[in-house]
Amino acid sequence: MAPMAETPHTQNRMVQRSAARYVQNGYHYTSSVTNMLKELKWSTLEQRRNQASLTMLHKIHNKQVSVDHSHLTTRNNKFLIPHSKTKHHMNSFFLLAIRLWNELPICICKWTEQVLCFLIDI
Repeated sequence: MAPMAETPHTQNRMVQRSAARYVQNGYHYTSSVTNMLKELKWSTLEQRRNQASLTMLHKIHNKQVSVDHSHLTTRNNKFLIPHSKTKHHMNSFFLLAIRLWNELPICICKWTEQVLCFLIDI
């Protein structure tokens, strides 16, 4: 049986775990990388990716970056999810970010003044 191919997410997680060992100087075989990550209070890579996606969608929606978003519609500060026929499109930036956005509490979605305020409350 062939070994599972490493995905970029797996590779990134391995890099983060190696970085935690380096920062904590914890190379002993009994050292717990999970505990090191908790002590460092680092966000997981998934959390950082989600935060970056939400930040970019917020900037696009509030015209702080020049990206065409005319195909996106909102109702009550929630985006309508465009219909998709392919997995490639379903996993595109906009659809993934919209799903995350729509899970946010409405009070966060209403803020438009500064991205900083948006980031603080996530």
